[in-house]
Amino acid sequence: RLDGVTAERHDLARSFPDGEFDLISAQYLHTPFRLARSEVLRTAAHALRPGGLLLVVDHGSVAPWSWNQDAHFPTPDEVAAELDLDPDRWPLLRADMPRREAVGPGGETAVVTDNVLVLRRGAAS
Repeated sequence: RLDGVTAERHDLARSFPDGEFDLISAQYLHTPFRLARSEVLRTAAHALRPGGLLLVVDHGSVAPWSWNQDAHFPTPDEVAAELDLDPDRWPLLRADMPRREAVGPGGETAVVTDNVLVLRRGAAS
């Protein structure tokens, strides 16, 4: 246990943690199940304190050994557009697509792309 850190478990289609946060990090929020992903991320953004950061990291591509070669992964700009947040109140700090080497279950390697989006919640109005 870390001081000031609380872990909670939520079905994000039904609930979201109470409170205001300095950082909300959504890492690879992909699921084969039905989920209103944009709505979940919008709810997360509005749970930030003024000055808080929303960090969204997604897959941008899949490795050859992936289970779903036909998957569509939204770009950082597409995710930002889906959130439909006022850019004057939600400055964009980062929207890029870095590449990295992934290692598969048999030790094979491939270069994959991640999508990174960082927004800062502006001052309260």
